[in-house]
Amino acid sequence: MFTMIIGFQTANYFARATNYQSSMEAWGEAERKVIETFSLAEFDRICHDIRGAGFQNMELWMGHAFPKFMTPYFAEELKKIWQSYGLSVYSYSCSLGDPIRYPRWTRLCFETAKMLGIDLITSGITKESAPVIYSLCNEFGIKVGVENHPEKHPDEIKAIIGDYGDLLGAVVDTGWYGTQDFSASEAILQLKDSLLNVHLKDVKEAGRHNPVALGTGIAGIAECVYALKEIGYDRTVSIEQEAGEYDPTDDCANALQWIKSLIDESKHNSHSVML
Repeated sequence: MFTMIIGFQTANYFARATNYQSSMEAWGEAERKVIETFSLAEFDRICHDIRGAGFQNMELWMGHAFPKFMTPYFAEELKKIWQSYGLSVYSYSCSLGDPIRYPRWTRLCFETAKMLGIDLITSGITKESAPVIYSLCNEFGIKVGVENHPEKHPDEIKAIIGDYGDLLGAVVDTGWYGTQDFSASEAILQLKDSLLNVHLKDVKEAGRHNPVALGTGIAGIAECVYALKEIGYDRTVSIEQEAGEYDPTDDCANALQWIKSLIDESKHNSHSVML
């Protein structure tokens, strides 16, 4: 028997500080407002809502733990809050930036993850930056999951990981593969040997990145879950539905139950799930 851990990606709340008066196109502005208005009280409310939706695990987005403002004290306070709700954090989701031109920012991201006690960073990186990232992974004892956004084929992720597969791995974002008009379930199969995390996200159509409730778009979410079962995946899966115009909590709660039901369909395959 193996356990697939399903969590809530806190980037789902990128527009929360705007009272959901935003859009994917206005992500940068909404993210800035999250960072500028963030407080421990707000994080408490976020964790309350995530736990209330049925989750016991989450992936922490950098908007809710911004590297530039992180201190050991603040990191401890964040941990106390998520632990008070019985939540566990398995990944720090951030942009590692360009470690060649702007090394200080990249190091800040690693320092933040370390202070938070998180041993996996999920981020897009380039092939050119991989050696620097790998060196930081060694220094901090942290792995990096390379997430696809502009990449149109899993081979591009494999090329980035290259010879660094002991500390770099793949994170399949099913929504972005859908946006790029590539089968997300096929990407899971092709990257099965290096998968560190999965972002289960659905999108309305290929060619644009417009997230929708899981199962209502074109990313083939059920097929992705079946692919994860086929390869015996036993790591983490983040339910991701960034919504600019409404609170996605209920959709994510429904998605959690749906994904769980898909996993439980084949009882003869010894699968279990942690919410």
